[in-house]
Amino acid sequence: MDNKTVETISYLARLKLDKDKKEKITKDLENIIDFVAELQDLNTEDIVPLSNPLEKVAPKREDSVTSKNRKEAFLSNSPESDQDYFMVPKVVE
Repeated sequence: MDNKTVETISYLARLKLDKDKKEKITKDLENIIDFVAELQDLNTEDIVPLSNPLEKVAPKREDSVTSKNRKEAFLSNSPESDQDYFMVPKVVE
């Protein structure tokens, strides 16, 4: 991993990094790549693939329609609402 690669990645991610941050990220990425290389060298022939860490399956409940209108309860949990809408801060200018 070199500084040019880190600069390219930071440009694509739209990150502005100072020199110290670039050096730290370069070292961190090198460590990650080294760790992945170690994982690739492990012998996993006798290990059964794991599709789910838990053998148990969560019981499913039947879907049912209720006639309760919980709109007011949900809106009351919001710091600010207007009629039937949640009011949130503007995030895009």
